[in-house]
Amino acid sequence: MKPPEQTPALQAIGRDAARLLGQFSPIILSNRAPLEPTSNGALASGAGGLIKALTSLANATKASWVSAARTGIEREFALSGRPLISDAADDQAFRIFFAPTDPDAYQLHYAVISNPLLWFAHHYLWNIAIEPVVDQGIYKAWFDGYRVVNAAIAERALAIGRQLPRRPLFLTQDYQLYLAPELIRSALPDAAMQHFIHVPWPEPRYMKVLPAVIREAIFKGLLSNDIVGLQTSLDVHNFLRCCVELMGLRVAEAEGAVLYGGRLVWIRAYPVSIDVDAMRHLGESPSVGEFEAEIAGWRPEQLIVRVDRTDPAKNLIRGFLAYERLLEDHPEYHGRVALWAFLQPSRQDVEAYQQYLVLVRSTVDRINSRFRKGAWEPTRLDLGEDIHRALAAYRSYDVLLVNPILDGMNLVAKEGPVVNQRSGVLVLSESAGAHEELGAHVLSINPFDVEITARAIHRALQMSPAERAERSNAINQIVATNDVARWIRHQLEDIRSVIPPLHALSDPAPPPRIPEPA
Repeated sequence: MKPPEQTPALQAIGRDAARLLGQFSPIILSNRAPLEPTSNGALASGAGGLIKALTSLANATKASWVSAARTGIEREFALSGRPLISDAADDQAFRIFFAPTDPDAYQLHYAVISNPLLWFAHHYLWNIAIEPVVDQGIYKAWFDGYRVVNAAIAERALAIGRQLPRRPLFLTQDYQLYLAPELIRSALPDAAMQHFIHVPWPEPRYMKVLPAVIREAIFKGLLSNDIVGLQTSLDVHNFLRCCVELMGLRVAEAEGAVLYGGRLVWIRAYPVSIDVDAMRHLGESPSVGEFEAEIAGWRPEQLIVRVDRTDPAKNLIRGFLAYERLLEDHPEYHGRVALWAFLQPSRQDVEAYQQYLVLVRSTVDRINSRFRKGAWEPTRLDLGEDIHRALAAYRSYDVLLVNPILDGMNLVAKEGPVVNQRSGVLVLSESAGAHEELGAHVLSINPFDVEITARAIHRALQMSPAERAERSNAINQIVATNDVARWIRHQLEDIRSVIPPLHALSDPAPPPRIPEPA
């Protein structure tokens, strides 16, 4: 049973786009395309609810989409200049263009600069006593990889923008494309531009792990937009502090504005969310039911679940250590509780991620060797990528452990509760972006504190049915209200309200004024 093609949330996105974007022709820019051509002529869909939401926006507005060519087939499309046509109905089909990239340049862009350098900086993952080592290799990857790929995407987007019937609106996504907006602004000064960043924004001192030439280029790129969208109010605060302390710019923090190049740039928080109806509908599918039946065959009385990528930012090891501590302190759980980790191997072309997965495996093996008794396996580790199995895990948990070191949002914390069938308890890191919305109804933990995490899991396992239900219902209500349609709508409303119309750009008025600091 497939989810409906147009859920209420996606229909709302279409209505909002038609209402708010009449003066614009949108162009979405992302590192990876929402649909990927395959050798047999079929189209493989991009993963994730955000791709679905942005695809719905593209459907509603017939937006163009520009991404880097990452495969041989995509490079053929790029060199020919012809677009890939989405597989929607004719009245909703949109075009996907690929920017030509050299394989070696793309590897430098993605596997050296984007991941791990920028990703690690955004998530405070560098052990700054010894790394990163900014050497000739980093500079080569920056100049010959990251800058080159950003320029290729900007050039392809500009070629499209110049041909559109209305004012182009460039909607750039995430940390792989920080430089593209400056190139676009230089060529099309009157373009409307917004950049949404899906990862957390670090404080100024940590941004200094990046050399000045890199971080200044990042800020110049981002501040070429009219609006910079971030996940949380803390991210907005950190970004504004960086503008002051690293770039010497004047900001109005209460208004969320930066004065840059004679223009006001608005810095806003737009917490990402999910399509609740789509998740619940898919959770009722026969495939999910089959996995649920399989889980029921091996699970003990209570089940702790985590669903994550094998990314160091997800803090898997401390989660396992907290569970180990729980088993040490509470032998009454032996044989009655299990931790199931369903993990998606992530970025295995990056050495740090390879090593992390090895450590995950060895930690699970050690805990099982220590506590295994008879048929009881205290920890179950499954690796793979299967939305149906993930949903079955969500529906089956008594405790959902989400303990990232730092996350822009963490959609697992929203997906799990809306489909769970057992009034499960969410144990959530205070450093996850989702904590800003859900914190009053979860068991909050410091992600570095193994002892506190173990106690939170124990409390969750012992919680009364009434309290479990109350917390679960509250989380469901928040997520249903602040769904993916609301995420898109708030961005579109700001685009319409704060981006100056074309006639205002030609007025000889003085640049906007930001008040002097108190």
